[in-house]
Amino acid sequence: MFKKYDFEIIKIISNEDSSLNWKDIWENHLRMISHIQHERLIHLLVTIFVGIVMSIGSFITIVTQKIELLIFCIPLLILFIAYLLHYRFLENTTQRWYLLEENIQSKMR
Repeated sequence: MFKKYDFEIIKIISNEDSSLNWKDIWENHLRMISHIQHERLIHLLVTIFVGIVMSIGSFITIVTQKIELLIFCIPLLILFIAYLLHYRFLENTTQRWYLLEENIQSKMR
């Protein structure tokens, strides 16, 4: 959803058509920023939770020196890395959309 919208809004902004209703485009863009901010917050909380559980599991594995606990820690590490990569995508997209918002506002003037 976010990748599709990102592609569409960049296409709209690069359009030099003066008949576009920039106010409606701006309002829709603000709505999408609100959606991605919510998504980003939820993923931040989940990423922190998975990171804490992974850290505790790793600490217990190191302290007890039980190799069997790696069955628990390795999937958590993979999940944590995946969440970090997705959170990075959400953060970068949000920052790019803030810049696009400024572009839309300049076209409104």
